[in-house]
Amino acid sequence: MKICCGAWEMGWHFSLPKNEFLNGHFNNVTFMCADVTSPNLDISPDSVDLIFSNCLLMHLSDKEVENVAERMVKWLTVGGFLFIRESSSHQPGDSQWKKNPTHPHEPRFYTRETTKEFVSKLELKPGHKVVDVGCGISGTEFYMAEHFDVEVVGFGLSINMISIALDRAIGHNCLVEFEVAHCTKKTYPDRLTALFGSFFKWLKPGGKVLITDYCKSSGPPSPEFEAYIRQRGYELHDVEAYGQFIQKEMGYW
Repeated sequence: MKICCGAWEMGWHFSLPKNEFLNGHFNNVTFMCADVTSPNLDISPDSVDLIFSNCLLMHLSDKEVENVAERMVKWLTVGGFLFIRESSSHQPGDSQWKKNPTHPHEPRFYTRETTKEFVSKLELKPGHKVVDVGCGISGTEFYMAEHFDVEVVGFGLSINMISIALDRAIGHNCLVEFEVAHCTKKTYPDRLTALFGSFFKWLKPGGKVLITDYCKSSGPPSPEFEAYIRQRGYELHDVEAYGQFIQKEMGYW
Protein backbone atom coordinates (compact mmCIF):
# COMPACT_ATOMS: atom_id res chain seq x y z
CA MET A 1 0.00 0.00 0.00
CA LYS A 2 1.28 3.46 -0.92
CA ILE A 3 0.29 6.34 1.38
CA CYS A 4 0.72 10.06 0.70
CA CYS A 5 0.49 12.56 3.61
CA GLY A 6 0.29 16.32 3.25
CA ALA A 7 0.39 19.12 5.85
CA TRP A 8 1.00 22.85 6.03
CA GLU A 9 4.38 22.81 7.75
CA MET A 10 4.30 26.33 9.24
CA GLY A 11 1.17 25.43 11.16
CA TRP A 12 3.04 22.87 13.25
CA HIS A 13 5.84 23.14 15.78
CA PHE A 14 8.27 20.98 13.87
CA SER A 15 10.13 21.23 10.62
CA LEU A 16 10.59 18.67 7.91
CA PRO A 17 14.21 17.97 8.97
CA LYS A 18 13.07 17.31 12.54
CA ASN A 19 10.32 15.02 11.29
CA GLU A 20 12.86 13.18 9.20
CA PHE A 21 15.24 12.99 12.19
CA LEU A 22 12.53 11.43 14.36
CA ASN A 23 11.10 9.06 11.77
CA GLY A 24 13.85 8.59 9.23
CA HIS A 25 14.64 5.12 10.55
CA PHE A 26 11.56 3.84 8.73
CA ASN A 27 12.91 2.58 5.43
CA ASN A 28 9.51 2.76 3.73
CA VAL A 29 9.03 6.52 4.29
CA THR A 30 10.15 9.29 1.90
CA PHE A 31 10.17 12.91 3.13
CA MET A 32 9.54 15.74 0.69
CA CYS A 33 9.02 19.49 0.94
CA ALA A 34 6.76 20.48 -1.94
CA ASP A 35 3.95 22.81 -2.94
CA VAL A 36 0.81 20.73 -3.41
CA THR A 37 -0.60 23.37 -5.76
CA SER A 38 2.45 23.34 -8.03
CA PRO A 39 2.26 21.53 -11.38
CA ASN A 40 5.87 20.51 -10.72
CA LEU A 41 4.72 18.11 -8.00
CA ASP A 42 4.96 14.89 -9.96
CA ILE A 43 2.79 12.07 -8.57
CA SER A 44 1.72 9.43 -11.06
CA PRO A 45 -2.01 8.89 -11.63
CA ASP A 46 -3.55 5.78 -10.02
CA SER A 47 -0.47 5.29 -7.84
CA VAL A 48 -1.58 6.11 -4.25
CA ASP A 49 -3.84 3.97 -2.04
CA LEU A 50 -4.40 6.52 0.72
CA ILE A 51 -4.02 10.31 0.80
CA PHE A 52 -4.06 12.01 4.21
CA SER A 53 -4.43 15.80 4.12
CA ASN A 54 -3.82 17.37 7.54
CA CYS A 55 -4.93 21.01 8.03
CA LEU A 56 -3.69 21.85 4.55
CA LEU A 57 -6.70 23.00 2.55
CA MET A 58 -7.68 25.82 4.90
CA HIS A 59 -4.52 27.63 3.73
CA LEU A 60 -5.68 27.55 0.10
CA SER A 61 -8.18 29.63 -1.82
CA ASP A 62 -11.42 28.08 -3.05
CA LYS A 63 -10.01 27.67 -6.54
CA GLU A 64 -6.79 26.11 -5.23
CA VAL A 65 -8.78 23.62 -3.14
CA GLU A 66 -10.81 22.59 -6.20
CA ASN A 67 -7.65 22.10 -8.28
CA VAL A 68 -5.87 20.14 -5.53
CA ALA A 69 -8.93 17.94 -4.94
CA GLU A 70 -9.09 17.08 -8.64
CA ARG A 71 -5.39 16.17 -8.62
CA MET A 72 -5.75 14.03 -5.50
CA VAL A 73 -8.58 12.04 -7.06
CA LYS A 74 -6.39 11.36 -10.09
CA TRP A 75 -3.50 10.20 -7.88
CA LEU A 76 -5.67 7.65 -6.08
CA THR A 77 -5.93 4.05 -7.21
CA VAL A 78 -9.36 2.55 -7.87
CA GLY A 79 -10.84 1.97 -4.42
CA GLY A 80 -8.30 4.30 -2.80
CA PHE A 81 -9.10 6.56 0.16
CA LEU A 82 -8.88 10.32 0.67
CA PHE A 83 -8.86 11.42 4.34
CA ILE A 84 -9.15 15.17 4.99
CA ARG A 85 -8.68 16.72 8.47
CA GLU A 86 -9.51 20.42 8.59
CA SER A 87 -10.70 23.29 10.78
CA SER A 88 -13.93 24.37 9.08
CA SER A 89 -16.02 27.55 9.25
CA HIS A 90 -13.57 29.42 11.53
CA GLN A 91 -9.83 29.86 12.09
CA PRO A 92 -8.10 27.11 14.10
CA GLY A 93 -7.15 27.57 17.76
CA ASP A 94 -8.70 29.49 20.62
CA SER A 95 -6.71 32.76 20.40
CA GLN A 96 -7.02 35.56 17.88
CA TRP A 97 -4.21 35.87 15.35
CA LYS A 98 -2.71 39.24 14.41
CA LYS A 99 -2.52 37.97 10.85
CA ASN A 100 -4.70 35.03 9.90
CA PRO A 101 -3.20 33.10 6.94
CA THR A 102 -6.09 30.63 6.77
CA HIS A 103 -9.20 30.54 4.61
CA PRO A 104 -11.64 28.32 6.54
CA HIS A 105 -14.31 26.72 4.38
CA GLU A 106 -17.69 25.30 5.36
CA PRO A 107 -17.71 21.48 5.64
CA ARG A 108 -19.96 21.13 2.58
CA PHE A 109 -17.30 22.92 0.49
CA TYR A 110 -14.98 19.93 0.91
CA THR A 111 -17.62 17.52 -0.40
CA ARG A 112 -18.25 19.60 -3.53
CA GLU A 113 -15.99 17.50 -5.76
CA THR A 114 -17.69 14.29 -4.64
CA THR A 115 -21.07 15.91 -5.24
CA LYS A 116 -20.00 16.97 -8.74
CA GLU A 117 -18.83 13.45 -9.56
CA PHE A 118 -22.03 11.78 -8.32
CA VAL A 119 -24.40 14.29 -9.87
CA SER A 120 -22.62 14.11 -13.24
CA LYS A 121 -23.81 10.51 -13.54
CA LEU A 122 -27.47 11.58 -13.39
CA GLU A 123 -27.47 13.50 -16.70
CA LEU A 124 -29.79 16.12 -15.22
CA LYS A 125 -31.65 18.46 -17.57
CA PRO A 126 -33.50 21.74 -16.89
CA GLY A 127 -36.99 21.05 -15.60
CA HIS A 128 -36.18 17.66 -14.04
CA LYS A 129 -37.65 17.01 -10.60
CA VAL A 130 -35.32 15.47 -8.00
CA VAL A 131 -36.14 13.93 -4.62
CA ASP A 132 -33.30 13.66 -2.07
CA VAL A 133 -34.19 11.07 0.58
CA GLY A 134 -32.26 11.65 3.81
CA CYS A 135 -31.02 15.08 2.73
CA GLY A 136 -29.42 16.01 6.06
CA ILE A 137 -28.48 19.70 6.33
CA SER A 138 -28.45 20.11 2.52
CA GLY A 139 -25.72 21.05 0.06
CA THR A 140 -26.25 18.68 -2.85
CA GLU A 141 -29.74 20.10 -3.41
CA PHE A 142 -28.47 23.63 -4.01
CA TYR A 143 -25.72 22.41 -6.32
CA MET A 144 -28.19 20.48 -8.48
CA ALA A 145 -30.76 23.29 -8.56
CA GLU A 146 -28.29 26.09 -9.29
CA HIS A 147 -26.14 24.27 -11.86
CA PHE A 148 -28.79 22.23 -13.69
CA ASP A 149 -31.97 24.29 -13.23
CA VAL A 150 -33.87 21.38 -11.67
CA GLU A 151 -36.52 21.34 -8.96
CA VAL A 152 -35.38 19.57 -5.77
CA VAL A 153 -37.30 18.31 -2.75
CA GLY A 154 -35.25 17.09 0.21
CA PHE A 155 -36.67 15.34 3.24
CA GLY A 156 -35.50 13.49 6.31
CA LEU A 157 -36.43 12.57 9.87
CA SER A 158 -34.27 15.07 11.78
CA ILE A 159 -36.10 18.27 12.64
CA ASN A 160 -32.79 19.93 13.59
CA MET A 161 -31.15 19.07 10.27
CA ILE A 162 -34.13 20.18 8.20
CA SER A 163 -34.20 23.45 10.18
CA ILE A 164 -30.56 24.07 9.25
CA ALA A 165 -31.34 23.21 5.61
CA LEU A 166 -34.22 25.71 5.61
CA ASP A 167 -31.95 28.41 7.04
CA ARG A 168 -29.39 27.69 4.34
CA ALA A 169 -32.07 28.03 1.68
CA ILE A 170 -32.54 31.70 2.57
CA GLY A 171 -31.00 33.80 -0.19
CA HIS A 172 -30.77 30.98 -2.73
CA ASN A 173 -32.68 31.80 -5.89
CA CYS A 174 -33.50 28.25 -6.92
CA LEU A 175 -36.30 25.68 -6.64
CA VAL A 176 -35.36 23.78 -3.47
CA GLU A 177 -37.75 22.65 -0.73
CA PHE A 178 -37.22 20.77 2.53
CA GLU A 179 -39.58 18.93 4.84
CA VAL A 180 -39.58 16.47 7.72
CA ALA A 181 -40.96 13.15 6.50
CA HIS A 182 -40.42 9.39 6.77
CA CYS A 183 -39.19 7.97 3.46
CA THR A 184 -41.30 4.78 3.72
CA LYS A 185 -44.50 6.67 4.60
CA LYS A 186 -44.16 9.74 2.43
CA THR A 187 -47.06 10.28 0.01
CA TYR A 188 -45.53 11.27 -3.30
CA PRO A 189 -48.13 11.09 -4.75
CA ASP A 190 -49.30 7.49 -3.94
CA ARG A 191 -49.11 6.00 -0.44
CA LEU A 192 -46.43 3.28 -0.42
CA THR A 193 -44.72 1.46 2.41
CA ALA A 194 -41.57 0.09 0.76
CA LEU A 195 -38.62 2.44 0.30
CA PHE A 196 -37.48 1.20 -3.11
CA GLY A 197 -41.07 0.80 -4.18
CA SER A 198 -41.47 4.50 -3.43
CA PHE A 199 -38.41 5.41 -5.47
CA PHE A 200 -39.53 3.59 -8.58
CA LYS A 201 -43.13 4.66 -8.21
CA TRP A 202 -42.10 8.32 -8.15
CA LEU A 203 -39.72 8.08 -11.10
CA LYS A 204 -40.68 9.11 -14.58
CA PRO A 205 -40.01 6.57 -17.38
CA GLY A 206 -36.26 6.62 -17.92
CA GLY A 207 -35.64 8.33 -14.55
CA LYS A 208 -32.58 7.46 -12.47
CA VAL A 209 -31.89 6.44 -8.87
CA LEU A 210 -28.58 7.43 -7.26
CA ILE A 211 -27.84 5.73 -3.93
CA THR A 212 -25.05 6.79 -1.56
CA ASP A 213 -24.92 4.72 1.60
CA TYR A 214 -22.68 3.16 4.21
CA CYS A 215 -21.18 -0.16 3.15
CA LYS A 216 -18.49 -2.46 4.52
CA SER A 217 -15.74 -4.47 2.92
CA SER A 218 -16.39 -8.11 2.07
CA GLY A 219 -15.78 -10.68 4.79
CA PRO A 220 -16.47 -10.52 8.52
CA PRO A 221 -15.74 -7.17 10.23
CA SER A 222 -13.19 -6.77 12.98
CA PRO A 223 -14.53 -7.17 16.55
CA GLU A 224 -14.21 -3.41 17.09
CA PHE A 225 -16.12 -2.55 13.93
CA GLU A 226 -18.74 -5.21 14.66
CA ALA A 227 -19.29 -3.66 18.10
CA TYR A 228 -19.64 -0.23 16.46
CA ILE A 229 -22.20 -1.55 13.96
CA ARG A 230 -24.19 -3.13 16.75
CA GLN A 231 -24.02 -0.01 18.92
CA ARG A 232 -25.26 2.20 16.06
CA GLY A 233 -27.99 -0.23 15.03
CA TYR A 234 -26.70 -0.42 11.45
CA GLU A 235 -27.25 -3.26 9.01
CA LEU A 236 -24.28 -3.03 6.65
CA HIS A 237 -23.57 -5.00 3.47
CA ASP A 238 -20.62 -5.00 1.10
CA VAL A 239 -21.12 -3.31 -2.25
CA GLU A 240 -21.70 -6.55 -4.19
CA ALA A 241 -24.25 -7.88 -1.70
CA TYR A 242 -25.98 -4.49 -1.68
CA GLY A 243 -26.37 -4.61 -5.46
CA GLN A 244 -27.66 -8.19 -5.39
CA PHE A 245 -30.17 -7.25 -2.71
CA ILE A 246 -31.58 -4.43 -4.82
CA GLN A 247 -31.60 -6.50 -7.98
CA LYS A 248 -32.95 -9.82 -6.71
CA GLU A 249 -34.88 -9.10 -3.55
CA MET A 250 -36.50 -5.85 -4.61
CA GLY A 251 -37.10 -7.01 -8.17
CA TYR A 252 -36.78 -3.56 -9.73
CA TRP A 253 -33.47 -3.89 -11.60
